[in-house]
Amino acid sequence: MNRRQARQLKKALLLNKIAQQRSELAGNRQAFLEQTATFDNGCLVLMKYPKLTAAGAGVLAVYALRRPRKLLLWSRRALGIWSTLSFVRNNLNVNLNVNK
Repeated sequence: MNRRQARQLKKALLLNKIAQQRSELAGNRQAFLEQTATFDNGCLVLMKYPKLTAAGAGVLAVYALRRPRKLLLWSRRALGIWSTLSFVRNNLNVNLNVNK
């Protein structure tokens, strides 16, 4: 086998590998989109109201500078509430949708 044939064989193998990776990526795309849907919706809401988001971030920054311990306390509480709701939703199969 000469150099040209070896390069063509290597190229064909690499193209085959790329095609397999693309098909795996396309197959996993839907699962990834389902997992990140809630985060994406939250980001879309924040981007829908940029003035309110900027104002809220400013107020939060001023509050954090004046009372950092309270901010940490409330962030821990919020994280605890969110974790509890996530646990209830995932493990106990409770439907928390308000729209229904």
